[in-house]
Amino acid sequence: MKLAIRDLEIDFGRRHVVAVDALDCDAGEIVGVVGESGSGKSMTATAVLGLATRLGATVRGSIELDGLQLLGATEATMREVRGRRVAMIFQSPSGAFNPVMRVGEVFARTLRLHGERSKASAWARAEAAVEEVLLPAAVLGRYPHQLSGGQLQRVAIAVALALRAEVLLADEPTSALDVTVQAEILGLLARLRERGLAVLLITHDLAVVAEVADRVAVMQAGSFVEVGQTTEVLTHPAHEYTRSLLDAVPKLSAVPSAEDSGARSL
Repeated sequence: MKLAIRDLEIDFGRRHVVAVDALDCDAGEIVGVVGESGSGKSMTATAVLGLATRLGATVRGSIELDGLQLLGATEATMREVRGRRVAMIFQSPSGAFNPVMRVGEVFARTLRLHGERSKASAWARAEAAVEEVLLPAAVLGRYPHQLSGGQLQRVAIAVALALRAEVLLADEPTSALDVTVQAEILGLLARLRERGLAVLLITHDLAVVAEVADRVAVMQAGSFVEVGQTTEVLTHPAHEYTRSLLDAVPKLSAVPSAEDSGARSL
């Protein structure tokens, strides 16, 4: 499986927001797309799902999923692709769930929309999927507001697993979570890679990229200024913008010893 983006251009009227020459994401690979807010990262992912035009954008270029051209594909084709082959999780997973429906009802309904014939088998697949992301099956009986952000994010990933998606678009999936839960979600994404999923990880956080991404694409003003192996890009950045992002990462200053502190107080 391969997601291949070529010569992608996205405009809103006269405003040019994305101009991507090339980006690939292969099965069993996590590719990080990193850049400031407003740089075009999320819009690129939206275009993969064929949703950018719904926002009023003009989209040109090529987005192929295993040779299937997604740009210009019929709505019937894209309905088959969304969720079933390409899934997306967001910074705020609560937006993916109906607040007045139990999580399991939303989960099962999604599976049935994508071909699962019986409610019982859909529920069984949902239970197996949430257990795979290390949640008890009991979460399916709860409402979204009764789950934490980290739990909802796990359920969203479980939906992608149950649908047997080939590509996961993860748009800032950890930025709204505390550090401990963030680490758990990143560990889960790494497990998905081992299962053969292609993961496009969109983030502004270089620490997240360093933790799990195999390759990284640095985006500035809608274009990639540097693409390469994560270790190489982060340790030997070739572009000034990449260096500026690295310089902006907070660094822990040396903590003075008690002896030093005492000496200064004398």
